[in-house]
Amino acid sequence: MGYSIDEFAGVLAPAMRDWAVAGGPHTWSVCSGDGQPLATIDVAPGADRRVGALRLPVLHVRIRFETTSAVHAAELLRRFERGFHRGGG
Repeated sequence: MGYSIDEFAGVLAPAMRDWAVAGGPHTWSVCSGDGQPLATIDVAPGADRRVGALRLPVLHVRIRFETTSAVHAAELLRRFERGFHRGGG
């Protein structure tokens, strides 16, 4: 992902909306509103991408599902993708 750890931390909790997000800065846990563990998210910084003088952060992200509910897993991915979407042309 093209995020720094600080940028990622600032987007994750709002992206999950009413679900609980705890941890950081390298490992996060996400639980449903009723406290059911849904996923563990691990992040690790990579080498910046360079385009001339421009440098873009690289963040390696791994999502491990803790739930067996396909509905919860799909909803987590939907929230994640929508929260981290950056507009563009």
